[in-house]
Amino acid sequence: MDRPLTASELLANAVAQGTGPAATPRRALLREEVYAQIRTWIVEGLLPANTRLRDLEIAEALGVSRTPVREAIRRLEDEGLVVAEASRWTRVAPIDTGTADRLYPIVWTLERLAIELAGDRWDAERVAGLRAANEQLAAALEAGDARGASAADTTFHRRLVTAAENRELTDTLDDLKLRLRRIEIAYFGGTAAGERSVEEHARVVDALAAGDIAGAQSEVERNWRESLARLQRRQISR
Repeated sequence: MDRPLTASELLANAVAQGTGPAATPRRALLREEVYAQIRTWIVEGLLPANTRLRDLEIAEALGVSRTPVREAIRRLEDEGLVVAEASRWTRVAPIDTGTADRLYPIVWTLERLAIELAGDRWDAERVAGLRAANEQLAAALEAGDARGASAADTTFHRRLVTAAENRELTDTLDDLKLRLRRIEIAYFGGTAAGERSVEEHARVVDALAAGDIAGAQSEVERNWRESLARLQRRQISR
């Protein structure tokens, strides 16, 4: 059996895939950038669950000192993406499948709120933007492009949320959905969106086009509930 890759080898692979610092000019990264990069590697599965994390190796890969790396790892531990045993080891946290059960209801509740807060901002231009994102999702699914489908699905839902023009709401949902993305990558290779999602999105758009805010809220909740059900079925089958 092949031995597991070390953290250094995993980081080298991340750089080779264009997701590491080699894809940008080599410069001192700010604390937030260090944190965001490590978090992305974990969420995207480039640093898989239970990978041993050594701050020196990560610092060398990013071309920074160990201080911002240590700070980032502490933040990620607070978020549940990293687990540590004091003075012994630090590892990428295992994927907790129960996270989806806890987070999906929060997400659909906040998206319902976003639709309500947007009020009369649901003009023809915003509705057209939602239709375009849904068409991109359909095309990506037909092409078997999981990454493209994930991007299109994210765009669709983010347009729903940003219409509320509430930065705190947008930031909260961005954080929640990033945590869900790790689970979706592990179980679906990128997104829980499927053919049914296109139909579910279309019903949201049709309701907004008709000025039916309550109907759009019900349909977006149905979309998230169905996505959760798809994920649960995939978990059982694995």
